[in-house]
Amino acid sequence: MIKEYFTNYFQKIKDTKKVARDKNIGVWLIPVFDSLLITMYLSWELSMGVWFMLDSWQSGQPYVPWYMGTLWEVSSFSFTIFMSIITFTILDKIILFFIYLHAYANKLVLRGISKLDMYLWRKTGRDTVITNAIWKLQSKFMSRSKKQRKLMTMAFVGVIISYYGWLIVT
Repeated sequence: MIKEYFTNYFQKIKDTKKVARDKNIGVWLIPVFDSLLITMYLSWELSMGVWFMLDSWQSGQPYVPWYMGTLWEVSSFSFTIFMSIITFTILDKIILFFIYLHAYANKLVLRGISKLDMYLWRKTGRDTVITNAIWKLQSKFMSRSKKQRKLMTMAFVGVIISYYGWLIVT
């Protein structure tokens, strides 16, 4: 019974890849990564809530009950417990949510680009300025060797990580 549950559950997660393909999401791993980050954050917040609850419960009593040490020891694993519960129950639904969110964001970006192109066409008479600029940039990127593309991608990811790391630190 448990084996069938996990088999069906992993099949549900694999089915989200098909949904991502149907919704024109290029990289399926991005919604999966987003859902894992949200799962980790939610687990962390829930475990912090458990620790605050235990602290207020313990400090509100005139004496320390005999089972309080055991509760604190079990609560030290609350992050793992919550992460496991969320991962093995609703992770596929969280992935689907992020797939739909990414599809909606893609739709809004493409609609914005087409509106901006239409606005520029009305003002200047030049056709598809933004789209052609994106196409040129993409063709220049794709004309590079695979090694150069990987280096450029890693540099871009490094800049983003350092930027958000700096925002978090300060």
